[in-house]
Amino acid sequence: MNELQKIWLDAYRSYLKAASPTGELCPSDHDSALDHADAVLNSLIKAGEVACN
Repeated sequence: MNELQKIWLDAYRSYLKAASPTGELCPSDHDSALDHADAVLNSLIKAGEVACN
């Protein structure tokens, strides 16, 4: 797993934990987590914090 994949997965997992600490999630929580992880990664790339290699 490369650095970008790790960052994305960490953001995805963190969102789900914040959405429901008890683990009771609905399908929209997963959609929102996907959007959040994508946004985090895109922001880091645009800011030059991570390289797209």
